[in-house]
Amino acid sequence: MIQSTNSLNDHQLLEAKALIATCQKYDGTFRDPYLSNMLNFDPNMPAFFLYYEKGEPVGLLTVYADDPDVELAILVHPNHRRQGIARALYRSFEKETASYPIESVTFQTERIFLGRHPDFASNWGLVEDEETETWLGKDRKPYLLANDSNLEVLLADRSYQDQISQLKFQVFSEEHESREVVDRYVAEALKDPESRLYILLKNGQVIGTCTVDLSSNTNYFYGLAIAELERGKGYGSYLAKSLVNQLIEQNDKEFQIAVEDSNVGAKRLYEKIGFVKQTQVVYLTPKE
Repeated sequence: MIQSTNSLNDHQLLEAKALIATCQKYDGTFRDPYLSNMLNFDPNMPAFFLYYEKGEPVGLLTVYADDPDVELAILVHPNHRRQGIARALYRSFEKETASYPIESVTFQTERIFLGRHPDFASNWGLVEDEETETWLGKDRKPYLLANDSNLEVLLADRSYQDQISQLKFQVFSEEHESREVVDRYVAEALKDPESRLYILLKNGQVIGTCTVDLSSNTNYFYGLAIAELERGKGYGSYLAKSLVNQLIEQNDKEFQIAVEDSNVGAKRLYEKIGFVKQTQVVYLTPKE
């Protein structure tokens, strides 16, 4: 039986997290699918599909759709694979989202999973996208960080919303992020209890920003951006280190960050400050 919903309730969230943890342990994977629909272009669209067998959740499909080019993650319990569960979930997704303006579908997976299942992509008629992403992790060891009187790292509030959107749009427009998508990310991060949106101020001006997602069992950093004119001055590592130090005081989680492999500079920065590669995320698209 497949249950679909636009938003996971507390019980379904626990079921999904348990299934993800089981799959990660078995497969040696690290990437947690995003379990909220907050950033999806239509909050009413079904975004989670759970496959139950004898009342136990054994399959999960998640839909990440901040624009009409959607990304799917599919996980199946190791004891229930090769039984058509993944395809059943995908058929259910196709059927239930047929009326929504979806333009393309991309599947997320990890290099280690493809290495262990070399026929997976061809069996599904998929090819690898050129874009890949590295996920890096860090333990809870704090940094020795000299205070700079010109710099301040703060939890943002709504009064900074426009400045943050402007900065993010300047930085991420080259990645084809529209202003509308950027505005949605900022607005949702400010109101989501599982998110923390931080800013880096230099002499009172916003020159950097980073969001921390607290919904998984790590502090996951994303959207770290430094204003173009302020790059190359060590502000990116100052912001990341400050956040690590602050969050060590606030919870008992380790740290994760994702960076596109084409962004060599950012990857080098994170490695330099002690983040270690965990996995490579691969995107698969249907053959033309």
